[in-house]
Amino acid sequence: MKIISRTFIFLLCVSLPLGAKSRLSEYFLGFGLFKAGGGDVTDLSGEGLSLSASSPASDSSDFALSYKYGNLEDNALKHSLWSLDLNYLLHFNDIHSAAALFNPYAGLGVGYLNDASDMVLGDDGMSWTLLGGTEVAFTEFLSLDLGGSFFGLWKDFSHTDFSVGVGVTWWINETHGVAIDYDYTFNHEIDYLSLNYFYSWR
Repeated sequence: MKIISRTFIFLLCVSLPLGAKSRLSEYFLGFGLFKAGGGDVTDLSGEGLSLSASSPASDSSDFALSYKYGNLEDNALKHSLWSLDLNYLLHFNDIHSAAALFNPYAGLGVGYLNDASDMVLGDDGMSWTLLGGTEVAFTEFLSLDLGGSFFGLWKDFSHTDFSVGVGVTWWINETHGVAIDYDYTFNHEIDYLSLNYFYSWR
């Protein structure tokens, strides 16, 4: 995953000077592909796809729905996993600085995880998520997202993990956007790198 991480940092550095339509307060559908790697005990690798949808709930809040399906391979054994999550995000818009526009957000979510590999939370079941971060808009169409999430299983609060992430979103126009996201989970030490396409109709 070192190569993936370095690639992401390179793309981030190249993208920032390009200079943002937001991922917040927008109607959009998303499709993405992700790669995973790392592991705290054994080396693992994987790949998968994600589907997402976002809709404003009010002027300062959103609903975000996501579905992920993929495979993780450990010691030549491949295991499938999928998750379905619904998050509610509350954001605090229009905090200006000299160089950028900050949109901090916080949220909570519920979902279901089916993980045959037991590599994400160690078990299957209903899940919960607490999350927060900020979106930093540099121009009308380019933004940077910095955030973290604490998540676990309802049936056993010992099954938890914490992740941090960074992403660059470029809206090509009012309808089409692309994003590169990098996330790292601390408990199982897994890196995720994803490429996403967004279709917005407002």
